[in-house]
Amino acid sequence: MALDAGLVAAATLRRATGTDPRTCSTAETTHQLQLAHVLLDGGYDGVATLEEALAGGDHGLGTVDRLDGELVVVDGQPWRVDYTGAAELMPPSTRTPFVVVATMHHPRTVRLRNVDRATVAAAVEDLVDDPGAVISVRLEGSFTSALVRSVPPQSPPYRPYIEVCATDEVRWLHEPFDGVFVGFRFPDLDPGATIAGLHLHGLNHERTTGGHNHDLVVDDAVLSVSASRDVVMHLPDRAMADLLETPPAVRAVQRVLLRRGPSTIAQISAAVQRELPQVTADVQWLADRGFVSATEDAETAEPLWSVTMRAPGAKAEGVVADILDLLD
Repeated sequence: MALDAGLVAAATLRRATGTDPRTCSTAETTHQLQLAHVLLDGGYDGVATLEEALAGGDHGLGTVDRLDGELVVVDGQPWRVDYTGAAELMPPSTRTPFVVVATMHHPRTVRLRNVDRATVAAAVEDLVDDPGAVISVRLEGSFTSALVRSVPPQSPPYRPYIEVCATDEVRWLHEPFDGVFVGFRFPDLDPGATIAGLHLHGLNHERTTGGHNHDLVVDDAVLSVSASRDVVMHLPDRAMADLLETPPAVRAVQRVLLRRGPSTIAQISAAVQRELPQVTADVQWLADRGFVSATEDAETAEPLWSVTMRAPGAKAEGVVADILDLLD
């Protein structure tokens, strides 16, 4: 019987309490700060510093506070490419809402000439031949063309990522481009844990520009890959199992609070178009796990609910929780 690649990879996830990768760092480990769905739903406020996040590796990608550009981690240095296309080396104190990092131990390499992005993706799979692995990818050399993008910083209430890209994304086509692209190929870890597929951010050799890669054509470049089955999720003082097992209806409430900020039950109910008792139960589910908390509205004395990014969460029950316990 063939094993589902996503389930195989999901079984390797380990939970980390706090954001310091040094507490559980091992060789051949991929470290991710925050679940992808939190970022994609509008969670753009930084939850850790780059110094904390990059303790887990010297290769990776992400973004910085308020979604202010594309983060490219090359040889241990965190570069931010802003919406004008300018690259800047960021200080360790910079806060980030989402980063994925690793260290490439004993990479496998192949030289590629005159190939497109789809061929690069196929070469990554050929070098590893393991659909359930998380693959660190580095592609360095000369490119006939490279299409990259970035976005400007956002302000609350935050819109979901797909809306930001639709209205604010800025793209550049470099012809030619000499530099390096770094990133990962993740399997599909449902629901919303990671960004599936080949995800690359790049910098030119002069370290003056780059961005999130949409497309490229290789002239002459070296592809390096290394595989990991040990993925550590660093979630700010909360249990990973709870977030992975969040019901879809409750996830919708989370999205509203991430985008709108503090809201009453009635406001949430109107936004998700569901009855007050149902929404009240969903908010209570989140509150019981420390994901949301309430303050009193000064004018109406009603509870105003908001996302609590650093609250401790109680561990959920179920298959995912059992797997994580075995891997602790």
